[in-house]
Formats: sequence, structure tokens, C-alpha cells
Amino acid sequence: MLHQLMFALFTVTYLVSNTFAQQRVSDEFAEALQAKLDSCVNHYDVPGISATVLLPGDRFWNGVSGEADIHTHVGLDTAYLFQEASVTKLFTATLILQLLEEGLLTLDDTVGQHLAVVEHVPSNIRIRHLLKHRSGLADFMAAPGAANSWLIQPNHTWTPLETIETFGDDPEFAQGAAFSYCNTNYVLLGKIAEVVTGVTLAEAFRERFFVPIGMEQTVLRPADALPGQLVPGWSSLSSPNTYTDDMTFFLGTAFSSMVAGAGALVSVPWDVARFDRALFTGELLSSAMLDTMRTCTDVNMGSNVNGYGYGSMRYSFGGRTYYGHGGDINGFTQLVIHNVEDSVTLALSINRNNAPRGPIAAALLGVAFQQLVVGLEPGVSGSFDISLSPNPVRDQLRVSSSWVSGPITIRVVDAHGRVVHEALSMGGSDHTVDVSLLTAGMYHGLFTTIDGRQVQHSFILE
Repeated sequence: MLHQLMFALFTVTYLVSNTFAQQRVSDEFAEALQAKLDSCVNHYDVPGISATVLLPGDRFWNGVSGEADIHTHVGLDTAYLFQEASVTKLFTATLILQLLEEGLLTLDDTVGQHLAVVEHVPSNIRIRHLLKHRSGLADFMAAPGAANSWLIQPNHTWTPLETIETFGDDPEFAQGAAFSYCNTNYVLLGKIAEVVTGVTLAEAFRERFFVPIGMEQTVLRPADALPGQLVPGWSSLSSPNTYTDDMTFFLGTAFSSMVAGAGALVSVPWDVARFDRALFTGELLSSAMLDTMRTCTDVNMGSNVNGYGYGSMRYSFGGRTYYGHGGDINGFTQLVIHNVEDSVTLALSINRNNAPRGPIAAALLGVAFQQLVVGLEPGVSGSFDISLSPNPVRDQLRVSSSWVSGPITIRVVDAHGRVVHEALSMGGSDHTVDVSLLTAGMYHGLFTTIDGRQVQHSFILE
């Protein structure tokens, strides 16, 4: 017990100290990201975007663009809170997997082992199928009466099982037979976690995630009070594809108590980005359990999602793989993703539903990777042309320049800013760099001529 306590204290201390060690990106880096964020608000016609980018070297950027209120034209601010919707599922899944590691659950435990009889839920449904959305259960949120109740009884507090029994239906297929995204799965998982831990889901999240990571602007409603101002979320209940009405009144106590472990989280990009990073860098789960979480059913869910694992979504942007989760609810579009190889994390919060988070994420990630070396190598400036081929590369990288015939110092820098290869190439317009011993990932080539001119180019090693 003492060993477990000391380990827990170490984990809390490490997470908090790691948070305070982070530093802002350079001014040039921030300006490039801000310009791209501004262009996304204008190009995609969304009210506003709040974003966080976490980078290697404990660097970060927080930015906002657009408006919080489209009628009063109050500008968006990083302090505004957002409904996180299904990003909540990533937290619930992490909690369940922690309980597996603690020996309190197994993936083959059934609902009936932990909960009394629940109408519409066969008692033999296994935890593994709930996590992977392969339970076959009907999604109670698909029933028209579920959302209608948020208007009819806005202050009613639902219990998790009450919602399933009131709005649920019989299973649609045998468990394990297919994939079907279903909020019922995560409401059940949240309730199982409460039974096993003996505390509410809000308390479990707070003790295990919010406090250790320093997530001061994150709560699980309705148990927790809002720690700040919830941003207006724009949509319409009467006109499809219209975003003129504030949904804040609609997403109150009835909504949050109903969706519980499937969608009741309220937060900001800064907090959820740090959670996602802590999760997928092994600070919350063991490497073996992370491998389980990332074991996906191949499925096209749109917005660059090509797989769903044990509570995590798999994304692909620019040939790189990310893990995290998205969220959608009336008035809000969410995304948080992390790429382990390059140590890049992105969180987006948009105060409009049906917003194109995929293209917006791709645009910001493109800038991030273009600028990733900024701040690591001062004085680098493009004063001659270099081309790299092939890119992506596997063994030999060819460096070509029609403007330089003399010696070039070639340095290869990894995503953490470390020089992993350095060589002096003597003369000629073509140079070859052996990268066969490096691990796959994103790298930056820094090229310096004998007269001090410098340029940098990024490349991907497969």
C-alpha cells in the first residue's frame, strides 16, 4: 500500500511539474499558426475556433480566432469553456482501462457482473465490446424523445440507467458481430466505473485526471459547477445547416445528466490537449494497455478517422497517425489528437456543430510541421534552394541544389530538437545522406554552406 501511495504521489508530482515546464513557441511560430487559424475561420465560415498545439521540447501555443457571440460580436477568448461532447468517451475509456490494470475489471467482464438488470441491455454484454462500439446495443440518443426531453424537462437530472430504459431499444445485432457507434456503451461504462470505484464518475475523473494533470478548467456536469464562462454554441433546432441560435439553454442539466460518461465533459483545448498527451505518452496507462487502446476496428467515420479502438479514434493527417477523439453536439465541434512519433498534439474547439474539423486540423498541422524547427536553431534563413528526394524516404536521402557547388554541412534534427546525424559533404550539387539507421518519423534537415548561408527542409522517414 505504501509503495502504491508513493507511486501515486510521484505520478501527481511529475504530471504537475511537467505542465509548468512548458514554454511558448517563438513569436514567428505563433504568428504563422495564428495566421492559419484566422484564415480557417474566414474560409470555413465558422463563428470561432479555440486551439492548442503542443510540440516537442515542451513548447506550446494557444490561440483563438473569430467570435464568441455572433450577434454582439464579442470576440472569442482562450478562457471560454466548450461542451466537449464525445471527447468525454476518451476519459471514460482511460478510467476503465486503469481499472483493468488495477485488477478490478477484465475486458471479458459482463454488464451483469456489475449492474442490476437494465432493460434493453443483455446481461452478457462484455466490457470489451462496450469500449469498441461492438456491443450491438441500440443508441438511446437516436430516439427523438431523448433530445426533446432536454427542452421539455431542462432541469431534470437523469440517472444513467434511467436514460437507457426510457429511450433505449432492443439490441440491433449480436455483440462482436459489427461496429456501430453508440452512446449507450459509454453511459454503461461510466456507471460500471462508479460501481467498481465506489465514487461518482465526476470524482473519479477529478482524482485521477483533472487534479494530477492540472486541468483547472475541466469539469463533468452536472455534478461539477462550471469554472468559468461557457461559450455560446451556434446551431438551430428548426432549420438544418443553420447556425444562428445559441444552444447553451438546450445543453443544460437534462442533457449532461443523460449523456454522462458518453458526453458530459466541459473543458478548453489547453486542458484536453494535455490530457491526450499525458495519455498517449504513457503517463496514465502502461504501454501494453495503450497498445490495447489503439487496437482498432478499421472504419471510416469521416473527418480523417479511419479506425476506432478501445475508446480512442485513429486519425490520419499528412501521412501521420494520430490518436484521440472527436466530439459533436448541437452548437459544438471538438477534436483532440496526438502523434507519438513526432510528439505533436492538437486540440480544437469550434462553437458551431457540423464544422469541418478535419480540414482545419490539417491546415494547422501543416503549419506546425513546417515551423517545427523554429526556436531550435536561431539564425536559420533560406538563402539558397535545396530539394530532398525521395520524400518520404527509407534509406538514402538525396540532397540537390543547383545553386551550391561547394561543401555543405548537413545536420539531421529529430522532432525533439536533437541532432541525430551530422556530416560534411564535399562539393558537387548532389549530396547523399544515409538515414537507414534512424527510426521512422518526422525529421528536419539543416544545411549550411561554407560561407554561412543556411536553409532547412523537413522530411519523413518511413
